[in-house]
Amino acid sequence: MKSHPHLSIVIPVFNEEGSIIPLFTSIVNALHCYNYELIFIDDCSTDSTAAVIKSIDDPRVNLISFDCNKGQSSALAAGIQFATGTYIVTMDGDFQNDPSDVPKMIDLISNEGLDMVIGIRHNRQDPILKTLPSKIANFIIRTTTQLQITDSGCALKVMTSKAAKRIPLYGELHRFMVLNAHINGALIKEIPIIHHPRIHGISKYGLGRTFKVIKDLSVIIIKHKMSKQ
Repeated sequence: MKSHPHLSIVIPVFNEEGSIIPLFTSIVNALHCYNYELIFIDDCSTDSTAAVIKSIDDPRVNLISFDCNKGQSSALAAGIQFATGTYIVTMDGDFQNDPSDVPKMIDLISNEGLDMVIGIRHNRQDPILKTLPSKIANFIIRTTTQLQITDSGCALKVMTSKAAKRIPLYGELHRFMVLNAHINGALIKEIPIIHHPRIHGISKYGLGRTFKVIKDLSVIIIKHKMSKQ
């Protein structure tokens, strides 16, 4: 009987053809001591992202392909439900996260009995259109909940399988995985990580999403407070 992997690495991708091989190579080099499976979820890319993934000759690589663009939350949900590892690692497919950070995150979550470890991008390599809404959202979370978090939007997370599979993921809720895990009672810690500038592809983030992020966050917080009354 095939044993379950120690790690399931879940990576949603959309038009990231140039990042796939460098990211895969970095994962192989950083995690050679671990038993892992790698799950790419292609969100109906219009470039050769899916073809590049299929060209990788490694039995640990799995590809879930959407026949229409469903968004990052749905892609993460599909990957997490597919995952069989003891721990689930999520990261972006643009290679701004560095797989070399994963081992120290695994050590922290296992040694301290946590449910989730999330990265802190101290030297974040993103434009203000991405950093400003994140700062606003993190401030709102810290001032309205008991979750004292620095960088809740960081894509690089390590979670127990149980905690990950309990997090609601639809719409734009991937932005609030940490908050929803906290609401579910998860024990969470942060750790500083590397953040690379984007080299391949273009960011899918626009100014219009800023207001939606704040609106969705407000709804989550209000619902949580009402449920506690």
